Amino acid sequence: MQDQFVPNFAWHHPTRIVYGIGKLRDLPTEVGNLTGHGSSVFLVTGRSSLQARGILQKVLDGLSEFEVTVYNDVRPFPSPANVDSAVEECKAASADIVVAIGGGSAMDLAKAVAILAVHEGTALEYATRQREFQRKGLPFIAAPTTSGSSSEVTSGSALWDLEGKKHYGIGGPMMFPEVAIVDPDLTMSMSTSLAANTGMDAFTSAFESYWNRDSQPISDALDLDVIRAFATNLERSAIQGDMESRAACALAASMSGAAYSNSRPNACHAIGGPLTLYWGIEHGQAVGITLGGFLRHAAPAIAHKTDALWNALGVSDLDAAVERIRQIMSRCGLETTLSGLGLAERDIDTIVENTIWSRIDPLPEQMDRSQLRAMLASIL
Repeated sequence: MQDQFVPNFAWHHPTRIVYGIGKLRDLPTEVGNLTGHGSSVFLVTGRSSLQARGILQKVLDGLSEFEVTVYNDVRPFPSPANVDSAVEECKAASADIVVAIGGGSAMDLAKAVAILAVHEGTALEYATRQREFQRKGLPFIAAPTTSGSSSEVTSGSALWDLEGKKHYGIGGPMMFPEVAIVDPDLTMSMSTSLAANTGMDAFTSAFESYWNRDSQPISDALDLDVIRAFATNLERSAIQGDMESRAACALAASMSGAAYSNSRPNACHAIGGPLTLYWGIEHGQAVGITLGGFLRHAAPAIAHKTDALWNALGVSDLDAAVERIRQIMSRCGLETTLSGLGLAERDIDTIVENTIWSRIDPLPEQMDRSQLRAMLASIL
């Protein structure tokens, strides 16, 4: 008989995390451990920042005993077609392993490439469930240059059709990266806006994971540490950009991804999709804008966990928590109202009608359309 005070849960997270300043230098060793020396590496990067800082050349020098194909045609919000193009090049290179050094877009694209490289069919066919993955993909190593998407430790890729106003996801246990190299030095070139947006993404995900109906003790413990780290460091990381705060946010972002791999982001991300698709709003801003509103809705249903949450955030109650979130966003240069993002009351129906309601379901207290409209109106 199950004791009501003893939870039932399963925890799974297979990605090896290598963390520390300068740890990107371990990339050749990690590649060799997974594929052997002399193997073929498909390296996915952003278009300019690594090259401008001289990091790309150092990486290529370190991988000199491997055959390396560099792919840098990564679009913001990568589309299924963008992935298919990269898969063709990966297959043509007869790659043995995929490595991504970049932000969320580069890592999401590369993660999809790694599994599609050993399957037939297009990214869209898997995203729309016309096909299913039958086996694990090529080994995949991710090294993030931002502190927020957490894609380096998660088992999914977000794909976008901005013209068609559609958002897709492909994922599953076979897509976890083998290794995440989290080197805070890679984040030092982030602008204030990029640090704020990516940090807000991981910060928001930790709240969603914490209030998720499927949360459990391990994810809760990670989420609280993530919330504490971002509450302490996100403003500094965005505004001052010093190594200490950037390093704290880099680690917190990976911890957030590990937590939400088992207790998924939900309501804020459900609204973030339409905000990006219809108004072109950056992802961290798009998910963070509703964090305070959804927290007000969720908090009464997780009253047994809110004392720990307020402590992590450095506040004493719900009102202070919502104000602290607003304060962090404002100081980082993020908007805290929908009108500040250029939306009007007439736009609320567009958001509601294009919300993926299955992502609202994990809220601990159910929310219907009228409640969602009222919440959105409250942050207009």
